[in-house]
Amino acid sequence: MRNISAIMRRELLSLFCSPIAYIVIAGFLLITGVAVLWTGSFSPGKPASLRDVFFWTPWMLTVIVPAISMRAIAEEYRSGTIESLMTAPVSELQLVLGKYFASLIFYVIMLAPTLVYVVLMEAFGNPDWGASLSSYLGLLLIGVMFTAFGLFASSLTSNQVVAWILGWVPLLLFACLAFFVVGLVQGWVRVVFQQVNVIGRFDEFSRGLVTTDGVVFFLATAALFLFLAVKVVESRRWR
Repeated sequence: MRNISAIMRRELLSLFCSPIAYIVIAGFLLITGVAVLWTGSFSPGKPASLRDVFFWTPWMLTVIVPAISMRAIAEEYRSGTIESLMTAPVSELQLVLGKYFASLIFYVIMLAPTLVYVVLMEAFGNPDWGASLSSYLGLLLIGVMFTAFGLFASSLTSNQVVAWILGWVPLLLFACLAFFVVGLVQGWVRVVFQQVNVIGRFDEFSRGLVTTDGVVFFLATAALFLFLAVKVVESRRWR
């Protein structure tokens, strides 16, 4: 745990010393702010709800989250510090988990300012607090999964831009494919796409429906990509 904590602190410090981090946060808050105005979520006569705003958030996160994690391991490759880490008393699992938790904490910090919208909901009406809390749980779980995938993408290359592309393009295509195809197919194919439909699963959370299989899906998928990232980093030892 001490090694994981040390790597996590080091990674968080490097994240907050990077201008890209602040650009990512500012961009996310700007887009969500525009979404609030565009959807008229706090207009008089409308129910006080963030569901319309949060509907678009997973799509944005397919681009934003890989930008958070793109440098995590790729920068170690580029700078050559991965070699010293390999000879230090730090396992590949500890390295990956330290990087992962740092990126996830940064993601939570990025989400935190949006809580002001919850305060505004209380000011404008009587919001459904259950739906609001489950929406944030859904956003947290999406972050858990997307961050793991972004870290896996970062483990594949020494170029941060390539790591970002390898992160957001598959995530966006995967989200679009599952979301749009699920309504066009039938039978077992529909069941499969329903299971992997990230947008559809988040929509359940935004409606206040917290399901066990939804939570398990996000956590299990994150665990899979973290496992793959560990294996990719392990392979560096034998090159």
